Amino acid sequence: MQQELLHKYFKNETSIEEEKIILDWIEESEDNKNTFRKERMLFDIALFANTSKAKKSNKKRPVYTILRWGASIAAIIALLFSFNFIYNDYRYNQFAAKQTITVPPGQRVQLTLADGTKVWLNSKSTLTYAANFGRENRDITLDGEAYFEVAKNKEIPFNVNTEMNRVRVVGTHFNVCAYNGTKEFETTLIEGAVDIYTNGEEKPISRLTKNEFFANYNGQIKKGKLPSYEYLRWKEGLYCFDDTPFSTILNKLEKYYDINIIIKNPQVLNYKCTGKFKEQDGIEHILKVIRKDHPFKYFIDKEQNKIIIE
Repeated sequence: MQQELLHKYFKNETSIEEEKIILDWIEESEDNKNTFRKERMLFDIALFANTSKAKKSNKKRPVYTILRWGASIAAIIALLFSFNFIYNDYRYNQFAAKQTITVPPGQRVQLTLADGTKVWLNSKSTLTYAANFGRENRDITLDGEAYFEVAKNKEIPFNVNTEMNRVRVVGTHFNVCAYNGTKEFETTLIEGAVDIYTNGEEKPISRLTKNEFFANYNGQIKKGKLPSYEYLRWKEGLYCFDDTPFSTILNKLEKYYDINIIIKNPQVLNYKCTGKFKEQDGIEHILKVIRKDHPFKYFIDKEQNKIIIE
């Protein structure tokens, strides 16, 4: 680490980026920490010596000089303790351990975050957030599907980060479905308002109000009014489809039941289906019901955990 940059830091003249460089360097090893402490002490002693030279010495008051040196040394020690506190606080805020909640296939989880926000996680979903969530930010990362009842806090917005898009709210009820790797993102708003962003952008691409939905299917944007709340009944263990493409249903069934579905006849993907199923009914029951209206054959390979649809 360059001494010039350290001295710049001691003078409170560094930028945020430079501060991060220094703090990351300190974190790398115990030797770096000791080097920093020595440089800080030498800098403060030199600063005191230069200040003393600028003033006229008074030999008739030696006790006062000793007291000043003692006070300076005490100040240096205090600065070192202060550094340790600020440094540790910075590391805690910036690199707090991540908390991860993963829901197994075929199950759902309901939890309450530190700020009072209620979250329902659907099958095969993962929620990640910092251990200090709610302290300075309310950012979470979602891979999967979740329903949120966000606690109101105008000072700290609530951000849901997904693979493709980000949703920002202050306090509202909404659903997000965005499984990694699918190139699909869906948000449904029940009450309040949300802003939707493309990852890396600061300007929202859309704002939703009550009973509206937003979808991004591999770059194709759709927005409109929510036709029914049935879509959200997965929280109760009900899977509801209303004129839904068979391809979409199969993608969801793969995640809900952790099974690989192979399509041998692409024509079946053009089917559209309507129905309501209980989670505990199982995937085979769902396929049998759909097959009554749309003919197709399927074979279940339990050993390889896959279903082949012909």
